[in-house]
Amino acid sequence: MKLISNQIKIRSAEINIDTVNSLEKMIFGAARATRSKLEQIRKQQGLLLVAYDEQSPIGFKLGYVIPGQHSFFSWLGGVHPRYRRRGIGQSLLDQQEAHARMLGLKKIYFTTFDRFPVMIKLGKKNKYILAKSDLDEGELKYWYEKQLS
Repeated sequence: MKLISNQIKIRSAEINIDTVNSLEKMIFGAARATRSKLEQIRKQQGLLLVAYDEQSPIGFKLGYVIPGQHSFFSWLGGVHPRYRRRGIGQSLLDQQEAHARMLGLKKIYFTTFDRFPVMIKLGKKNKYILAKSDLDEGELKYWYEKQLS
């Protein structure tokens, strides 16, 4: 558990459909994770980090190891709008990167879209490099990656 402030803490959590869908709805207003996707993530050394204000979840990062590539994919995450600009997203990212390094992985990456400019800014601030971009269902999608040392 990492303490961000007296009230805000980050803990790892069990990856299950109810928890992940609840977190997604809190941040994005809708859920997209499925039981089969979460089962795949659990099998691939998945990590779910959740930020709490006392006992209330306020943000999360969910990712997993890509087999055979020595890489970690940060699949999904966000911080509730009322809690943004307090370093919570940065702390979640830092813990995720530390976890990937502890596993001996060489690279971490994430994808995002134009509609999430804060995620693009966070990636650039943390030395993620744009690997490619492409249209995905009419929206520009970006792939960012970072070498871990």
